[in-house]
Amino acid sequence: MAIVPMRQTITIERDSTGELDPWGNPVKQDPFTLKCRVDEGSQITSSRSSGVIKSEETVATARILIDKLADIRYSDTVIFTNELGETIKRKPKEINVKRHISGKPILTEVIV
Repeated sequence: MAIVPMRQTITIERDSTGELDPWGNPVKQDPFTLKCRVDEGSQITSSRSSGVIKSEETVATARILIDKLADIRYSDTVIFTNELGETIKRKPKEINVKRHISGKPILTEVIV
């Protein structure tokens, strides 16, 4: 049983593993889904010079928690659709494995 409720799902699209078909084309792997918890957020960052705001930009991030040790790679594409119908399709920026005091993995955290 997961430590936090896993009510959302993400789809993982994996790039080819370097295998080639008989015609020399990369073999595409089938996407797979994982149960997870997604926490989304955004913030506005501003650039200042001499006290004057030069530019503002919005930075959006999503923190994905997956139960146990998940096979996520930096070359994968993570796809998530939230309750408003907005689809996030990005590559992971950070992958962290959270471990119990015994050393067993309890969560995989992916930042996109």
